[in-house]
Amino acid sequence: MSLKIITATVLAILVAAPASAGPLGNAWHRQQVSIGKGLVNGSLTPGEAIRLEQQARSIRNQARFLKSTGGGLSLPERVYIGSQLVAARGAIYYHKHN
Repeated sequence: MSLKIITATVLAILVAAPASAGPLGNAWHRQQVSIGKGLVNGSLTPGEAIRLEQQARSIRNQARFLKSTGGGLSLPERVYIGSQLVAARGAIYYHKHN
């Protein structure tokens, strides 16, 4: 994949993000913005960006599954998903600065 295609895809995701998605939605949006900025300024390689996107997609799928099995996210489930997002944010920071 070329860098232009990846950058265009990331920017399209950023534009399509919901305006008021709540704390978890805001965290996902901030991660997408951070990955997009890393691609644009060259601090992330396309391979790193793809891997980080896949990690974020996995966390989002876990949250969707937990919502579908219990009618919403309980407090422990929100804490679990939040901790996964914090770990993913740390991975993004690490790859952008190393």
